[in-house]
Amino acid sequence: MTSLPSHGRISCTRCFSSGATWGATYIEQNGWILENNPLSWGSDNPRYLVLGFSKGTRQCDLLQSAQHDQIPFAGFRHNVTAIVRKLGLLGPNEQIEDRIQDKEQDFGFGSLIRCSVAHLDPVTNKPLKSGDIIGRLSKRTAGNDWVYNCMHNFLSRLPPRLEVVVLLSNDDSYIEACFSRLRNLHPGLRRINSVAYSDGQVTWIHTVHGSPLAQSHINAWLAGNRTIQGEKQRSAIAALSQIGFEPARASKPTPVQSKQRERQLDPKFVGILTSLDSENVSAPTGEHELHATVQRGRVKGSVLVPHRHADGCFVVSMTRFESDYIRLRSIQEVVEHLRRGYSLRMSALHGPTKSPSLISPSSIVGWRKGVV
Repeated sequence: MTSLPSHGRISCTRCFSSGATWGATYIEQNGWILENNPLSWGSDNPRYLVLGFSKGTRQCDLLQSAQHDQIPFAGFRHNVTAIVRKLGLLGPNEQIEDRIQDKEQDFGFGSLIRCSVAHLDPVTNKPLKSGDIIGRLSKRTAGNDWVYNCMHNFLSRLPPRLEVVVLLSNDDSYIEACFSRLRNLHPGLRRINSVAYSDGQVTWIHTVHGSPLAQSHINAWLAGNRTIQGEKQRSAIAALSQIGFEPARASKPTPVQSKQRERQLDPKFVGILTSLDSENVSAPTGEHELHATVQRGRVKGSVLVPHRHADGCFVVSMTRFESDYIRLRSIQEVVEHLRRGYSLRMSALHGPTKSPSLISPSSIVGWRKGVV
C-alpha cells in the first residue's frame, strides 16, 4: 500500500504531539513555525511526482480563498512548466496546470514538508516563508526533524508506477539533506551525480526552484549554459538518460484545452478589432477578450490589452512597486487574480503609446462573465 497521499487535504498530526486542527494549529520551535495545513494534488499512484519544499506565503494566502487546484505553484506555474518540460516529463504543448486536478493519472504534486514552514527573522521577528529558508532548514539540527517526519509518512512506501521524483531546489545543502534522509527510508539509494540519485526503481532529480525570486537562476538552468545552474541542468538530464528515460511526446489537447482554443472572442470586442491591423489579432485565445479603453488624455479611445512581457508572462500586482509584481503565464491565471482585486499591466493594442500601465480590474472588460 502506497504512503503517497490522495488529492485533497491531508489529515496528519505526526509533528503535533497534542493533536492539530487543519488550518488552525501551529507550533513554534527554536525560531521556526510549523502550520498544520498539509495538502496533495493529482494521482497517488503517478509516474512522476513533483515536490516543492513547503507552501510559500502566496500559497498560504490562498488556502481560505481559492479553489484547491489553484494553490500549488501559484504565481510561477509557467516556470514549473518550463522546468518539467526541459526534463522531458511534459510534452511541448502541455502545461503543468492542466495536470493539477483530481482525475490526473500520471502526475502527483505536493511539497516535501506538506505543512507550511516559516522561519522567524532574527531582526524583525516576522515569520519568513521565502528567501534562504530551504538552506536554513536543511542545516537545522535542534528540535524535531519535520522534513524526515513528512518523508517517513508520505515517501516511505512509494507507489508501483512511480519512476521520477522532481525536487524543486538544487541548493547543495538541500540535496545532501534530502539524500541522507531518503537513504534512511530507502537504503538502496545511490548517487548518480551531483543532482540525482536512484535505487534502480525510482530516480530523484533536483532542479532549480520555480520561484520568480530566483528568475536569473531559472533562466540559466533552462539555458543549460556554462554556469553552475547550467551544469546542474545538464546533470539532471544526463541522470534521466542514464536510466533509459524517454522524453514525453507532444500530446493531443485535452477536451478542455480544445474548447479553450476554439472559443470565440467577445462579440462586443470584435467590432473594435475590425478597424485594427489583422496581425494584432493573432494573440492566444482569450488574451484580447480582456481589454480597457483609455477615457481621457491625448490617446483617449485607445484600446488596452494585457501586456505580454519579453519572457512571455503577464504581470499583476496590488501595488505599483516592481517588487510586488506577480508574473503569470496564462490568461486564466490573470482572470483568477483580477477576481481577487489585482491590477493588470496593459498596453495599447494599436496606436502611439505602447508603454504598459497597471489597470484596475474595475476598468477591465471581459473577465466578470468567466469568458476565459
